[in-house]
Amino acid sequence: MPEKDLYEKLIKFYEFQLGEMPFRDEFYQALKATFSPQDLRVFFLLPFMGNSTSQKLEKKAAKTGIETATLEKILKAFVPQGLVDTWIIPGKGRVYARALIISLLELQVRLVDDSPMRAACTKVMNAFIEGAVKMLPTRTPYYRVLPVERTLTGATPVVTIPLEIPIPDPREVLPIDIVSEMVKKEELIAVSDCYCRSTKRLIGEDCGHPMETCFYFNELAQTKLEAGYARRVDYEEAMRILYQAEEAGLIHNVSNCKGKIQTLCNCCSCSCGVIKAIVHGQTNVGAPSRYTAVVDTEKCQLQGNCVPACPMKVYELMDGKLVQHAEKCIGCGHCVSVCPEQAIRMELRSEQRKIYTDNDALFRQINIEGITGLVVSKLQGR
Repeated sequence: MPEKDLYEKLIKFYEFQLGEMPFRDEFYQALKATFSPQDLRVFFLLPFMGNSTSQKLEKKAAKTGIETATLEKILKAFVPQGLVDTWIIPGKGRVYARALIISLLELQVRLVDDSPMRAACTKVMNAFIEGAVKMLPTRTPYYRVLPVERTLTGATPVVTIPLEIPIPDPREVLPIDIVSEMVKKEELIAVSDCYCRSTKRLIGEDCGHPMETCFYFNELAQTKLEAGYARRVDYEEAMRILYQAEEAGLIHNVSNCKGKIQTLCNCCSCSCGVIKAIVHGQTNVGAPSRYTAVVDTEKCQLQGNCVPACPMKVYELMDGKLVQHAEKCIGCGHCVSVCPEQAIRMELRSEQRKIYTDNDALFRQINIEGITGLVVSKLQGR
């Protein structure tokens, strides 16, 4: 019996995660130019979901005639390529897992040297950024927005002239709303260049925003550090970078859970996929914060600082009035932080979307929705 096309099988695995693969033929050819069939046989020893210890993989490899030395060599090579995640679990040892498609894309676009794989992944990543991909039929967002911290706490992280920002009722503000509280809970922190802006730079569309703004935590941080595409930082340095991101007008997007977060991105509307997805109406990619901006028209003196500060084009000055398209607001708080009259405040939304306990619970839900959606689509002939 002829062997299955493992390259096609790998693409279908990725399509399960994010929908139809753009530039499919070019991506297929890049896979063939980069990985051997033996490489992919090792990849498919890994479980579809979850992770596996080195010992279990060695036993499975032996049954297929793959020696331990070959297995270890291929797995080690997979990590910097973005195909495999690896980390150490206390009491269990080193484990390996199939990496998400986004891991492959983000590591490839950060490579210095060009290659067929980097070229194909750059096109695929840009297609995802620009919303040119048919997404999977899921409902739960991967990310959610965290507001500019001082708009919720009133505290300023830098020594400047204090800005009296009207803050919400402190009883409404939870640790899951505040970026410093979310980061403080995580043991291992790593930071790397933004892969969205790296993609745009490769295609000649560099927006000029800060680059080193992508954060990883715990197991995912271990993987990125071992891959060589991130550096470890302590809590204090992480917060300095995050506050600088706020000053640059970037939007905090964190894993849509309360703890054990994996990622914290700092996004711009010109280059970043999460914000562009929200603009395109892809509500299963990113969710707004638990807050929305409310304008006090009596205080507003039409200075207009909020107009360029808002990444979602919520505000317009028209006929001597400030017009607010409130339905577009994602609750990032940038308009509040730049208003000289303190005419804008953050208010808790009347309806709240579910925030999952941890990253594992979040992705269990997303995978269930993805499988269900694919089955329904197949039954309906779509």
